[in-house]
Amino acid sequence: MAFFVEVSRKASKGQPELERIDLELIAIGKKAGLTFSEINEFRVRDLLAYVEIFTGSKKEKPRMATQEDIDRLLA
Repeated sequence: MAFFVEVSRKASKGQPELERIDLELIAIGKKAGLTFSEINEFRVRDLLAYVEIFTGSKKEKPRMATQEDIDRLLA
């Protein structure tokens, strides 16, 4: 006996709904200036890592402020 469960694909709060993740990945690669053959060479996680490096969107950890930083802020 088998039954089917409908899976809800609603986006979480603040996130767009991704119905065509394949097209989203192609668009991301093209925005990064890659050709279709170059995109085809990447695995999904490698493409996302490449775009993250390309855009510089990887979040850096905060660092402790130095005295120079404080002087610059208050000067």
